[in-house]
Amino acid sequence: MVSPRRGLELVTTGRSVPLKVYPQQMESEAPAGWDFFDAVDVPTGLTHDPMGRAPVRHVVTAVVVGHEGAAWLPRLTEALWALDRRPERLIAVDTGSTDETAELLAAMPGVEPVVGVSARTGFGTAVSRGLEAVGFASIPSAVGPYGDDGHMPVVEWLWLLHDDCAPAPKALEHLLLQATLSPETGIWGPKLRLWPRDRELLEVGVTTSLGGRRDTGIENGELDQGQHDQVRQVLAVSSAGMLVRRDVWEALNGFDPRLPMFRDDIDFGWRASKAGFQVGVAPDAVVYHAQAAATGERALAGTRRHAYQLDRAHAYYTVLANAPGKLLPLLLLRFLLGTILRSAWFVLGKTPSGAVDEWTALLGTVLAGGWTQARKDRRRLNRVPYDSFKTLFSRSVHALRHNLEETGSTISERLREAWADEPEEQPVTSARRAKSTARVAVDQPRWRRQLIRRPFLVAWVFLAIGAVVAARGLIGSGVLRSPLLLPPHETLGALWHAAAAAPAGVTPPAWLAQFWALSTITFGPSGATNVVLLGAVPLAALAAWALLRAFVVDRVARAWGAAAYGLAVFTNGAVSQGRLGTCVAAIVLPLLGAAVHTVARRRRVVIQGSWRAAWFTGICLAVLFAFTPSLGLLVAVVLLVGALAGFGWRRQGRQLVFSVVLGLVLVLPWTIQLVLHPSRLGQEAGGPPTAAVGPGDSLANLLTGTPVGGPTPWWLAVPLILVALLAVTRESRQRYELLGWFAALAGLAGTLVASRLGGGSGPLMFLMTAGWILAVTVAWDSVGKSSELIVQGVLGLVLVATLVISGFWLVRGADGPLWRGPAQDLPAYLMSSQEPPQNASILVVRKDGTNPTRFSLVREGGPRMGSLEASPKPEQAKPITDVLSALGGGGTGEEGRQLAALAIDYVYLPAPVDPTLMSTLDSLPGLTRASATDGDASWLVDRTKVQGQTPIEAETRSIWRILGIVAWLIALISCLPTARRTVAVPQGTHARRTP
Repeated sequence: MVSPRRGLELVTTGRSVPLKVYPQQMESEAPAGWDFFDAVDVPTGLTHDPMGRAPVRHVVTAVVVGHEGAAWLPRLTEALWALDRRPERLIAVDTGSTDETAELLAAMPGVEPVVGVSARTGFGTAVSRGLEAVGFASIPSAVGPYGDDGHMPVVEWLWLLHDDCAPAPKALEHLLLQATLSPETGIWGPKLRLWPRDRELLEVGVTTSLGGRRDTGIENGELDQGQHDQVRQVLAVSSAGMLVRRDVWEALNGFDPRLPMFRDDIDFGWRASKAGFQVGVAPDAVVYHAQAAATGERALAGTRRHAYQLDRAHAYYTVLANAPGKLLPLLLLRFLLGTILRSAWFVLGKTPSGAVDEWTALLGTVLAGGWTQARKDRRRLNRVPYDSFKTLFSRSVHALRHNLEETGSTISERLREAWADEPEEQPVTSARRAKSTARVAVDQPRWRRQLIRRPFLVAWVFLAIGAVVAARGLIGSGVLRSPLLLPPHETLGALWHAAAAAPAGVTPPAWLAQFWALSTITFGPSGATNVVLLGAVPLAALAAWALLRAFVVDRVARAWGAAAYGLAVFTNGAVSQGRLGTCVAAIVLPLLGAAVHTVARRRRVVIQGSWRAAWFTGICLAVLFAFTPSLGLLVAVVLLVGALAGFGWRRQGRQLVFSVVLGLVLVLPWTIQLVLHPSRLGQEAGGPPTAAVGPGDSLANLLTGTPVGGPTPWWLAVPLILVALLAVTRESRQRYELLGWFAALAGLAGTLVASRLGGGSGPLMFLMTAGWILAVTVAWDSVGKSSELIVQGVLGLVLVATLVISGFWLVRGADGPLWRGPAQDLPAYLMSSQEPPQNASILVVRKDGTNPTRFSLVREGGPRMGSLEASPKPEQAKPITDVLSALGGGGTGEEGRQLAALAIDYVYLPAPVDPTLMSTLDSLPGLTRASATDGDASWLVDRTKVQGQTPIEAETRSIWRILGIVAWLIALISCLPTARRTVAVPQGTHARRTP
C-alpha cells in the first residue's frame, strides 16, 4: 500500500509514477483522516475475491463537484487520504464558487487541474464538463486489486462525489467488491449517513412514486443498526457516492441536463432500468453526507428558480419523461388533483407563494414540452418493459401514508410554534414551579403514578363518563327538544338553506351558518345538537383547562378550576333546559380568554403570534355575538374599555379593538339587526328569549347566579362565593383574581339589566359563576401548598361543594325540560303530507281560553331552529291574521277560499281545541274534516278551484352568503400558523424548508 506521506501514486509498467506532489502541510496532516472514522471502517487489507471468481481489474475515475464548499472540503480531503482503495484519477470541478473552494479542490490528493464552470451549471453537466476536459483514467498495463496479471479484464468506473460528503476508508473498496460479485449491475450506491460521523441513516437506495414523491424507506432520525444492510436492486441511488460503470454512463449520456439538481439521480436510475442496466446498493460502503443544500447551509446553485418550484417541476418532468405512455392521462389527472390539494393547503397556511410555485411547476412543465422531447430521445432505451421493474417503485398507499404523517406532524409543530408564548417579564421561579410537581412513591405502579401526576386527566375522564351517565334518559331515537330549543333541521342541506334564506326584509340568524359548519363534522344537525348539549360539561372543562394552564401552575388547582367550570354549565341549567347558546358560549369563553391573554401579555419583542391570537379572538367574539348576543355585547364592551384604558393605542390595544370589529363584521348582516332591534339581544340560539331563566323575582337566585328552576338549589353556590370573597380580601391577591371578580360583577350587572328588559340573563349568569371560579382557582394556586389549618379547611369546603354538585349532576341527569322525541307534534299523516310530491303547507292554530290566537305556518318539516329569529314581519303575515280574525268572529263563509288562495293545504288545531273555533271551521265551505287523534282536529282545504300563492316566501341572500364565506375563510386562514414548503432534495430524507 502506498505511504500517505509520499502522495497518491499509480503503478504502470512496473514503476511508480507520481501524479502530483502535494504541499508539505497536506502531507503532514494526512494521517488525521484516519481518526475521523469509526474503528470498524479501518481497512482490513482484503486483496482477493472471497468468492473465488476470476480476477478483474477496476479502474476508477472520481469526480468531485464543488460549489461554495470551503466548510466541508477539508474533511473530504482527509477522507480521500484515508481511502484504502483510491481512485486512479481524481477530477475536480468548481461551479463558480466565491470562497476558497477552488484552492481547496486543487489541494486534494492526486487531483487533476481544477475545471472551472459557471455557477449556473448543474451537477450532471459539471461532471460531463470535467470528463470532457480531463477524460477518464488511463488503463494501466498491469496490477489490479485482485492480482498482477496484465491480461485481466478491465472495467472502468466513474465515482461521483459531492464537496460536502466524506467516504469511509473502505467505501470504494466495498463498492468495487460488490461490482466484482455482481458484474451485471452497472450502478452502485453506498449507504448514506449523516455528517460528520453520525449513525443516523439518510439513504440506502431511493425510489419514487408515480405521483413524484421521493421515498427512501427510512424514517427521519432512524439510526443505523444494520436493519438495511442487504445488498439489493433499487430504482436509483443518490449521486453522492454513486459508482457508475463507464459504458452505462456513456449509453445513458450521463445525467439529463434539463435536471440541474433535483431528481437527477432518480431520472438516471429510471433510465438505466429501462435500458436493461441494474442499479444496486452496497450497504457496507458508507458515505457521510452533510446535506448542505438540504439543510439550507448554502445557497442552491445551478438555477435561479425557487427551490420548491424547481423540485416539483423536476418531479413532474421525471415521471412524464419516463412513465409508460398508457399511464400518462391518469398521471396528468393525478398531478392536477395533487396540485389543487397542495395549493389549498398553502393558501390555508397563509403561504400563497407556495400555491403559485405549485401551479407554475405543473403548468410550466406540462406546457413547456421538454418532457415530450425527452420521451422521443429515450425511445432507444426502452428495452425492458415497465412491468419488469415496477416493483422498484414506491406504492401510492405509502406515499399517501407519508403525506398524512407529514401533514399531521407539520400541523402539530406549527400550532405549537404559533401559540408558543414568551415567558412573563417576571419568569416563574423554580420554587413556584415545584408546586406543580406531585411527589409519588417510586414503588407505585406506573399507571398510578401517571394518574397522580395528571389530576386533570382523572377529572376529565370522570366528567366524560358522567356526561354519558347524566344523559341516560336522553339516549334513543328522535331529536332533542325543550321549550327553549326548537328541533334541529333534518339534513345539512336544509340547515344550509335556512342559514341564508328568510322572508323579504328579514335577516336569518348568524348562528345557523356557524352551526352548519359544526354539523359537517358531527354527522348532521342532530348530531351537533347532541354533542353541544350532552357533551357541554366535559368540553367546557377542556376549554377551561386550556385557559388555566397559561397562568395557573398548581396542577390540582388547575384540575379543580377546569372541572368546576364544566359543572357550572350544569348548575346554570343550560343543559337540562336545552339552552344551546349558553352551552356554546361556555365552550368558547375560555378559548376567547386564552386568545386575549396571548394578545395582552407583555413581551420584550413583538411576535407574529399575537396577531394570530387577535384574529382568533375576533372569531370567538363572532360566535358569542351569534349564539348569545347579550353576552357577546358585554364581552365586547369590556374588551374595548380594557384595551383603551389599559393599553391605549399601543399594539395590544389596537389588536383588541381590531378583534371586536372583526367579530362584528363576521356576523353581518345580523349585527345590523341587533342594532335595529335591541330586543333580539335577549335571544339565545335555538329558541325563544331566556327571560324565564333569570327573572328578578328571587334575589337569592340572582346574587348566586343560579337560575330559578335550575337543577341545583341556590345555596350550593354560597361556599364558592364566600371563598372568592376571602380570596379578594387577601393582601397577596393576584391580578387574575381581580379579573375573575371583575367578570363576576360584570355578569351580575348584565343579569340585572337583562332580567328587567325581558331576556338574555341566562348566559350572563353563567359569566358570573365563571368569574368566581377563576378567582378561587387563582387563589388556590397561590396558597394551595399552605399547611395552615384555615386554608386547608376553606379548600376542603370548596371540594365538598364540588362533590355535592357532581352528585346532583349524576343523580338528576341532563333531562328536565329537555327531552328527546319526534321533531314535530303533528299526526303522522300530516308529517308525511309535507314530503314530496305533496309538499303540503299546514296552518297550526292555537287558541286556549282567553289567550290570543297564535298560529304558525308549517312547511318542509318546520318549524326548526332559527325559525323564531327569521319569523316574517307582521305585514307579511297580515293575510293569515285577517283570516284568523274573521274566523274568531264567526266567519263570513269566504275563509275557505281565502285559505286556498294563501296556498294552505291543512288547518290543524292541537289539543285542547277551542269548541267555538272548531264549529266555525266545520261550517266553512271548502274545508273538509280530516281524521283527529288525542283531542285535536284538522281540516283539508280544497285548492282545486283556486291557484294559491303563499304570502310568506323565503328569499336566499346569495351575496351575503358569498361575502360571509370569504370573510370567514380569511379570518380562519389568518389565525392559522403559516405553512412551510418542503423540498425533497436528492441528498437524503431530510428536507429543506423555506419560509
